Amino acid sequence: MPLPTVNLDDRRFDDILEEARRLIPQFCPEWTDHNPSDPGMAILEVFAWMTDLLLYRVNQVPDKLLIAFLDLIGVQLAPPRAAQAPVTFYLSAPQDAPLAIAPGTEVATLRTEVNEATVFSTERSGVIRPPVLTGLYTANTLAQVRGDADDTRGVRHDLAQLGLPGYRFPIFQPQPQPGDALFVQLQDDHSDHVLALHFGVELAGGAGVNPNHPPYVWEAWQGGVSRWAQCEIEYDGTQAFNVSGELILRLPTLREGTFFEGRGYWLRCRLTNEQMHAGYRVSPDLETLRVDARGVTVPARHATVVRNELLGQSDGTPGQRFTLLNGPVLHLDPDRDLIEVLTPEGDSTLFTPVTDFSLSSPLDPHFTFDTATREVAFGPSVLQPDGSVYRFGLTPAQGATIRMTRYQYGGGAVGNVPARSLSVLKSSLPYVARVTNHAPAVGGRNAQQLEDAVQRVPHLLRTRTRAVTADDYEHLAAQVPGVARARCVTPNMHAPGQTYPGQIRALHVPPGQVTVAVLPEVRPGDPGVDADPLTPGRVAPERLTLSAELRAAVQEELDLRRPVGTTLDLRAPQYVWVSVTATVRAAHAASRPAREDVRRRALHALYTYLSPYTGGPEGQGWPFGRTLTLSELYGLLRAVPGLEVVEDVQVVLTEPGQPETREVVTGSLPMPPQALIVSDVHHVRVEQG
Repeated sequence: MPLPTVNLDDRRFDDILEEARRLIPQFCPEWTDHNPSDPGMAILEVFAWMTDLLLYRVNQVPDKLLIAFLDLIGVQLAPPRAAQAPVTFYLSAPQDAPLAIAPGTEVATLRTEVNEATVFSTERSGVIRPPVLTGLYTANTLAQVRGDADDTRGVRHDLAQLGLPGYRFPIFQPQPQPGDALFVQLQDDHSDHVLALHFGVELAGGAGVNPNHPPYVWEAWQGGVSRWAQCEIEYDGTQAFNVSGELILRLPTLREGTFFEGRGYWLRCRLTNEQMHAGYRVSPDLETLRVDARGVTVPARHATVVRNELLGQSDGTPGQRFTLLNGPVLHLDPDRDLIEVLTPEGDSTLFTPVTDFSLSSPLDPHFTFDTATREVAFGPSVLQPDGSVYRFGLTPAQGATIRMTRYQYGGGAVGNVPARSLSVLKSSLPYVARVTNHAPAVGGRNAQQLEDAVQRVPHLLRTRTRAVTADDYEHLAAQVPGVARARCVTPNMHAPGQTYPGQIRALHVPPGQVTVAVLPEVRPGDPGVDADPLTPGRVAPERLTLSAELRAAVQEELDLRRPVGTTLDLRAPQYVWVSVTATVRAAHAASRPAREDVRRRALHALYTYLSPYTGGPEGQGWPFGRTLTLSELYGLLRAVPGLEVVEDVQVVLTEPGQPETREVVTGSLPMPPQALIVSDVHHVRVEQG
């Protein structure tokens, strides 16, 4: 069978001849006879035929030459990418001294008869520190935001009496209100820790609260202005403070902060707006509290670490090449992945990786690495015009032993393992009982195939490299990791005379300025993103904040491409929080469980549709500046299975954490170009038909 052809240029004889005929008026206007009988046209046909033969031969080039041609235009085959996952190490019992998890610790999936084990290694060290409780406070967070002098300081609880017979205090205010919080002050940094909080509570205090849907969230202080990140509740043995028991939290990154005139690392349990609907009648009373460290979470990636692999001996000539034993090899770390050259006399030299030898002098210990072939190459020597020989990089001495000190291999789509599959410790660790990954591994990608690179060449040649139009700014900003979507706001986008309800305002863009609204990316399972099927993807306000790190990354990307003299303004979108209250009617014979299913499906539809990530008619996120109408919500709810009649729909503008800030929307909700719809708390009442 014939070998498959690679079409670097798919033009044929007719295409070349037609292109030449179109260029005749431009370069030779006096040539007016374009009939096939004209001698000039006969010459064009000969050249078209010869060019067609040349293109056919070019299309038969082998893969190695094709790779070289791609390299000439700056296209290289992408190496495999390793999947990453947070791996949690659990202690067999709480320890009195810090316990370190070394970087490079390997964990793996279970090996079966069909599949080999997938190995991950930790990227940095982790230290499990015994927690020291230094303070407990009760305060109302909404009062802190408003600055009410009577409630800002909060109530401090005496740790010395905690646990003594007869001593107890209310966790929240005696009459709990939204915003009430219990603040826990820790002495040391417990970022990414698994903490167990042992609560001794009075039973009657939490009566009437649904343990499966408590009206509170646990949060950790991450610095900045009101930057509280939600913690993940792994286990709640207190049943929402109904009984004494153990609460296990997985903490995010913490930052030191000052509250109530005390400095430390802070956690808080805050009552949400659900307290107004199905919350505590009276506050639970706390009698005892003990905090233990159960583990730590560290990032790991799909990679196996190889140390001190012997490559061979040097023959003393420039341009030597050696091949690593394992592959595919991941990107080399210039600080840790080195080559050691040991001479027979015992002298050792460390060679560092570089992308090429263009800047290497004869004394620079450099080497290059080809991820496709796993080849290590030392610097070549090149004959100069004056007859001398110049060496690019230091050449290992003859007879020297060459050893790769460290490298990692792995990667590929096989590393995208599901959650809780990394459960095997490759080596025993003292006091560590088990390991797991609570989130799936993501980001694994196989090495790019040559056919894929060839198909992408036309796209790469047409890719935007300069930010001129609004589409350019939006496209380039969306390429930055961590950006979900972006919108470039221009002065003529806002309709003259258009007014907006509530606190919604049009954005004024002065001439010469480009304003880009950047929506941060969030994923299911991230802290602050609700994973409850009832409220899918409901995002906490702090998760929508444009962080300084993401702003700097987008700024750096656009500064390289924007025209000189154009000022750039990066900001978060204007979030319009809406709360929908709907009264619907189910079938006449629907039972109470059936009506509850209808309510859950209706809430699911509302939270999914009114979302900056999954909302809108296309399901790709609520479009920037799109008007929300009540009629489309009627249609959305009418399509819910089991629902017969939508009697009433009311949309209210809200501010998270401020229940007193509410404004009813009538008819439609127009929005400026930089605004997005975000769901607050929706309520659906299902009546029997």
